Amino acid sequence: MNFETLKLREDGGVLHVTLDNPPINLITIKMIQELFQLSGMLMQRADIKAVVMDSADPDFFIAHFDIGELEKSATDPSSAGRYPDINALQAMALNWQALPQVTIAKVDGRVRGGGFEFILAFDMRFATRRSLLCFPEASGYFLAAGGGTTRTTIMAGHARALEILLSARDFSGEEMERYGIINRALGEDEIDAYLDDLLGRINARTRDVIAMHRAVQGRLTAPMADHFFAALAAENDAFREALAQGKLQASAGRHLQLGQNRENELDLPATIARINADLSL
Repeated sequence: MNFETLKLREDGGVLHVTLDNPPINLITIKMIQELFQLSGMLMQRADIKAVVMDSADPDFFIAHFDIGELEKSATDPSSAGRYPDINALQAMALNWQALPQVTIAKVDGRVRGGGFEFILAFDMRFATRRSLLCFPEASGYFLAAGGGTTRTTIMAGHARALEILLSARDFSGEEMERYGIINRALGEDEIDAYLDDLLGRINARTRDVIAMHRAVQGRLTAPMADHFFAALAAENDAFREALAQGKLQASAGRHLQLGQNRENELDLPATIARINADLSL
C-alpha cells in the first residue's frame, strides 16, 4: 500500500508509521483519506499487534490542520463517511480508536490543533521533554473540533481541560505528562530505548491477551458512547457556527496570506497573536 503522506515500515508485529507531508506536516484532507485507508488495512492485519506513529520532521510531529481546508473538513459529508453528524477529523480519529492494535504516538517536536486531537485517540502517547503541544483554536475564534475538546476533558478533567483549551499556549511534554495527556515525557536520548522495550513486551503478548484487555476497556466505556458522540456533534456544530462568523474567517485568511511556513509556525501562538493585533480582533 503506497501513500503520499505516510511512510510504513514493519518490524515483526509492529508497524511504524511516519508522517511525511512537507514542508511542516500539515493535516490535509489527503492525509485524512490515507489514514482512513491505513486503518482499514490494519483492521485486516491480525499479525500486527502494535502501531507506532512518528514524524519525518524534527520540528513538527503535526503542525495543525491545513487552514485552507478547514471549511471542507466540517461541511463535506463525503469526508466523514458513515458519521453524518461529525466531521472528517473526528470520524478518522474514531476509526483509529477502534483498531484492534495497540496504538502509540511518539512525539518529538510540535503537535498542535488537529494533530494533537488525532493522537488523543491513540492508546498511548509518549513525548520528548522538548516537545510542544497546543490547541491554538480559541485564539483563532473557534474550538478544537476534531475531538479535542471532548477527549481533553475526559483525560485531564474539567479544570485542566479549560486551561489547556482556552490558554491556547504551547505546553511542554513534561506539563502534559503531569496533566495525564502524555504517558511519559522523556529525554531525546531516552525515548527510543523506552519504546523499544515497551514494544518488545507488547509484541510478546498473544493476540488473545491483547483482545481480552480491549474487551474489558470497551465494556467499561460503552455506557459513555451516546454522550461521547453527542459531544462530538456539539463540537462540530460549534465549529460550523464559528466558520460563519467574521473573526475566524479574517484571522484564518490573514494566516493564509502570511503562509503556513516554518518561520510562522515555530511559535504559532505568537503568530496568531500578531495576526489578531494587526486586524484589531
